Amino acid sequence: MAELAQRVLGCIRRQDLLRAGDRVGIAVSGGIDSVALLRLLIDLRQELGIVLSVVHFNHKLRGEESDGDEEFVAELARKHEVEFYCASGDVTQRAAEEHSGVEAAARELRYDFFHSLLGSVEGETEAEAETSDTSGAKAQTLESLNRSAESAAPPKIGFVLRTQLQPGSSVA
Repeated sequence: MAELAQRVLGCIRRQDLLRAGDRVGIAVSGGIDSVALLRLLIDLRQELGIVLSVVHFNHKLRGEESDGDEEFVAELARKHEVEFYCASGDVTQRAAEEHSGVEAAARELRYDFFHSLLGSVEGETEAEAETSDTSGAKAQTLESLNRSAESAAPPKIGFVLRTQLQPGSSVA
């Protein structure tokens, strides 16, 4: 097993994040961090005794590029024989209705979808994280099992694993 996979496995076990028999939905955007998390958990699923599924929300904000991300994520799920759940929503309309920004509306729609799956799939755990860009660019909701020491959010909230990956941080 690769060193990174061993370190992630140690983190999961130390924080008691996942247990044998858990069904884990991994929110995969198609970006490098969420794909890396998916690949790590695919490598660890047998060792952990977990059942994985891939969850993707297409925000439809970037036209064909958004559709391409959806196709890429669906193909990853097929390739690794992982169940795939997908939805999309009108982010612009939601932002107008809620008098909020596009980013907040996108997050609400995505979380609504994730939580609807949690209610429909018994025993499902959702793995999600935020990656912060130190240059001040917007934060993206992506996946990771690395928890920043500075993060006030607990690693497990009900059935949702929420972690934060800081650039340059380690999984140790």
